[in-house]
Amino acid sequence: MALRDFPSNHAHNNSLFFAISKLLMDPENIFDCIVVGSGHAGSCAALSAVQHGCKRVVVLEKAPQEWGAPNGFFTAGAMRTVHAGLDDVLPIVSNVTPEVASTIDMDPYTPTDFSGDIQRLSENRSDEALVNALVGESREVVEWLARDVRVPFILSFNRQAYAVEGRQKFWGGMVLSVIDGGKGLIAAHQARLKEAGVETWYSSRVTELIVKGGGISGVRVERDGTTIALHSSSVILACGGFEASQELRAKYLGEEWRRARVGNNSNLNISCSRNFFAEKPCSNSLFSSFP
Repeated sequence: MALRDFPSNHAHNNSLFFAISKLLMDPENIFDCIVVGSGHAGSCAALSAVQHGCKRVVVLEKAPQEWGAPNGFFTAGAMRTVHAGLDDVLPIVSNVTPEVASTIDMDPYTPTDFSGDIQRLSENRSDEALVNALVGESREVVEWLARDVRVPFILSFNRQAYAVEGRQKFWGGMVLSVIDGGKGLIAAHQARLKEAGVETWYSSRVTELIVKGGGISGVRVERDGTTIALHSSSVILACGGFEASQELRAKYLGEEWRRARVGNNSNLNISCSRNFFAEKPCSNSLFSSFP
């Protein structure tokens, strides 16, 4: 079930409560949307918020800027998407000339292929509704990234293709990569968010969700040695979670995963939202109020 399909009565009540409460708040600490986490997901959410009408958006990142911030910075930038074959992906990439294209063999990667790979790797434990949403919107999202975020996509010759009798034969579904890998991906996001007027606060650790009027109305964040309350009717958690929790890794992946080392992700997504939903019915106020 998509987030927009959750019951909206709590979100409506929270928005009304927030509108009234704004009269008593410091306007410098009021935002149309707060995004926790500056990685690939959080950056996408922040730009989408602007495109859907939010005027003041802030991204909160606990790591310092010189660390490269999110985990996406340290990845290869490879992406998997449904596609209809080479002609479908050529308009997205920048490293294929017509001459090179004539030497490439690339089979379509269908929704059935994509869903099948997810379920195979998860031993059929992945949520079907979430898989369908991911797979069904993957091609549209990749095009949005190329067009609106201006992510510099390339074909992943070095990872997904083999030279066979003078031709480049691609295999699997992850045929897209990014110039300079994860560094290039995050650089594109950071440049686009700056252009869109989104504020990014580094070295800013969110410690708590603010709950008022039956919904989430902001966050508390540690910054420069002080704790600040930031307020918004739209709070998006995009800071990882499952892999950062020893408890959940051991429970669902096996006890040996308790000792795994993870990157810069936080378990805020799970710890804070689990505490909230333990006492409240499902509400989309946690995620956003824009469509």
